[in-house]
Amino acid sequence: MKVQDVSGKSFFKAIMILLALIIFLPPSPLRAQTETSSTPTWTQISSTPTSTETPTTPTTTETLTTTTPTSTKTTTPSSNNGLFPDIVGHPAEQAIRHLWVRGLISGFPDGTFRPDDFLTRAEFAKLLILSLGAQTLTPTLPSFSDVLPSYWAFPYIEAGRHLGIRPFFLFQGFPDGTFRPKAYITIAEALTLIARSKGWEDALRTTTPSSPFEDVPINHWAFQEIYSCLAYGVVQSDKVFPDDPLPRGQAALYFFRAIDQPAIKSIYISLSEQRLYALEGARIVYEFPTLTGKQGWPTPTGIFYVLEKVEAVDMQGGLGMEEYYVPGVPWVLFFISRVYAIHGNYWKPERYFGNDPTFTGSHGCVGLIPDQARLLYDWTSVGTKIIITWDYLRYSPGE
Repeated sequence: MKVQDVSGKSFFKAIMILLALIIFLPPSPLRAQTETSSTPTWTQISSTPTSTETPTTPTTTETLTTTTPTSTKTTTPSSNNGLFPDIVGHPAEQAIRHLWVRGLISGFPDGTFRPDDFLTRAEFAKLLILSLGAQTLTPTLPSFSDVLPSYWAFPYIEAGRHLGIRPFFLFQGFPDGTFRPKAYITIAEALTLIARSKGWEDALRTTTPSSPFEDVPINHWAFQEIYSCLAYGVVQSDKVFPDDPLPRGQAALYFFRAIDQPAIKSIYISLSEQRLYALEGARIVYEFPTLTGKQGWPTPTGIFYVLEKVEAVDMQGGLGMEEYYVPGVPWVLFFISRVYAIHGNYWKPERYFGNDPTFTGSHGCVGLIPDQARLLYDWTSVGTKIIITWDYLRYSPGE
């Protein structure tokens, strides 16, 4: 019995030693590697993106791309990625995120957007020019006495002052020659500039006897422009508060709804300049030299519309005084019956175009260099407005 007791105790001690070794052994290298790989370092970077400080240049995207290709998904802001924490739950949140992704807006140095703060006229000018994709301007002589070349918004304000041609210069300023860039822009002013930049206010002229708005009567100075913005979905309420300052978040909503809406096409022809301007809203798409009516055969002036498009047609006329016959006149846009048109002119040297047509011009039609006539023909649709005038339309530096 005594021998058996000793062997039992020895067996028990062996079991205890074996259990201690199993419990206190360090983890295997394979197990440690698995735990480390389950928490990759890039998740820590994406949880606190540096782009909240300068959203227009999100360095976070570059960092994540170099770590793992799948992390490029963070280029589209989401409600939990830290972009503008003060917009979460705001009615304009998605509009603000959309404009930020397109590079049109940025926040403040502290990472906020402040959607309920009001927008200044200078800030609106920058947003409008960026949304139109227009080039900035830095003329030597400023257009407004209170916006000097050293001012941060000078290139944007000058661009809006001279955007397009004279009928579409957007920023007119005040009678005293100022622009007041630090003043808050009103809702009526903002909607007017959006409508004019798209050419909507003229295309949707109405003589409606009543206003669809509670607070914008038909005799309000901006009624037509605000009405146009309603028709295009930029305004979505019957109460506009036209004379109130525009909050930053509401401005984002307006631009979000307007930016991809089509601009109205129009053609302007200056007989004094011998120049044709094709516009989408206030933005010049094409600018071509013309050859118009010569002495005794004037080109008519006024407002017309493209009535018919013909790729090629034989033209003849002269009314017994100067008979002519021209076969295969290309890229024809008729605007008065089948008598007057804008068309390609292949029978006159290119050096004639853009100069005084008194003795070398047409019999009243507007001639273009054929390649340019083709571009205009493809761009234009039936119904496009044509305005022919003796006014000078081109912007001259220093005006």
